[in-house]
Amino acid sequence: MQQQNCEAVFENGVLRPIGNLQLAEGESVKLIVESHSSPKTKRFPKKGLIAQLTDNPIKIEDFQPLTRVEANER
Repeated sequence: MQQQNCEAVFENGVLRPIGNLQLAEGESVKLIVESHSSPKTKRFPKKGLIAQLTDNPIKIEDFQPLTRVEANER
């Protein structure tokens, strides 16, 4: 069996080869998956409405935010 290597992209449930991959009908394939995605961490965006509110929260007179304990009691 001749070995071929190619890169592919997985989009919308379909594996799309990138480059030249030639297979004959009925030929078996061994698929090895290597993920190259970087871990994503949750952060506030640096621009936009959320960033503005995080940097400059709206002050409401006589407003007392709930403590963590009070919020979990509800």
